[in-house]
Amino acid sequence: MENKTANTTENKERFLKICREEINRPGLENLIEWLEKSDFFQAPASSKFHGNYVGGLCEHSLNVYDVAIHLRDTYAPDAITTESIAVAALFHDICKVHYYKKGFRNVKNNDSGQWEKKEIWEIEERLPLGHGEKSCIILQWFIRPTVDELLAIRWHMSGFDKSVIGGDYSVSKAQDYTPLCGLIQAADMVASNLVERDS
Repeated sequence: MENKTANTTENKERFLKICREEINRPGLENLIEWLEKSDFFQAPASSKFHGNYVGGLCEHSLNVYDVAIHLRDTYAPDAITTESIAVAALFHDICKVHYYKKGFRNVKNNDSGQWEKKEIWEIEERLPLGHGEKSCIILQWFIRPTVDELLAIRWHMSGFDKSVIGGDYSVSKAQDYTPLCGLIQAADMVASNLVERDS
């Protein structure tokens, strides 16, 4: 667990502003209300890797949105709506709501060699529906995502998705079906490996 903390207030305000300005769907306010009652704006993005600090999840979602907008504007300005990018990018990891909890682990201090307690993030899966699948399901409780948005969210892990590792070829079919799928995959990789590299 990193000592860093995201600017949770500023990130939350920006996240909600993008939602309300770019997404025009019935049920959006119910989704926002659910997010505000959850740990979404305080949760980490991962337990050990990118964004593993308070507020990392919201910050990562915003980074994916920013990268996706930049890539779309640079390479395919007329191909994908900003609304679809907002839905897919901002909610691709909604599956991580109430997914992490703080815990402790004993580690050796590099300087003294003494054992000491270190605070870590632990995974506490309460609804084991998968990763991208779970994000799609939760999102459908509140708004009606398009098929393109569902495919982009479901397959945002690309080759790292456990189904793909197991030999499922659906990800390539999803990429053929909609450019939003590849866009969110690329934006997620750029955000987590470049934008958040020093996080």
